[in-house]
Amino acid sequence: MNSKTQRTYDQVFQHPMTHNLEWRNVRTLFEDIGTVEEEHNGNLKVTVYGHAVVFHSPSSTDIATADQISQIRHLIKRSEEGITDGTGTHLLVVINHKDARIYQTELKDSVPQRVTPQDNLGHQGHVHSSHDYSDHIEKPNHKEFFEAITANLKDGVKILIFGSGEGSSSAMDMYVEWLKERHQDVSEKIIGAHIVDQSHLTEGQLLTKAREIYSR
Repeated sequence: MNSKTQRTYDQVFQHPMTHNLEWRNVRTLFEDIGTVEEEHNGNLKVTVYGHAVVFHSPSSTDIATADQISQIRHLIKRSEEGITDGTGTHLLVVINHKDARIYQTELKDSVPQRVTPQDNLGHQGHVHSSHDYSDHIEKPNHKEFFEAITANLKDGVKILIFGSGEGSSSAMDMYVEWLKERHQDVSEKIIGAHIVDQSHLTEGQLLTKAREIYSR
């Protein structure tokens, strides 16, 4: 947090309770530590480390009430507890046959860890296509690809996977099945595997969708 949001944070937990906590400063604080969505009725849906709370539209005075300050305190405390005990480590894996991107969904501007498959000559290749090889014999290279992805998931407490296609054409389905056979401990952390249109969704839209699923 910068100095301004730190002052707002301190004001939230001030004793005795403050009576001049401005909502514009609260919103800036939430945007700094989580995500804020303004609903059609003016309410604010705030998500911090997987914990979501809807705050009613601020009053005409734009000053937080005592009840709202209590809600704000509770949300921040829950999120801090999540950071401490690891429950806040929510990961998103966006996978296809060309690469996998791994995001920490709690971070506002999460920069993904990118993993690409490599064939046995060190060239980038697809997971399953036999046409990538000169003799056209099926030589899947997904083991190294999937192992590299899994190595980046060890610290995740919950894992969400987005992919495209179905069955044998889906890298997501292949990876989920592979995890069940090879890494049961990681497989058990998966809370869902969803088909999405990766080519038409920005990183921000992918993360928003993931946070919505985590907040259910």
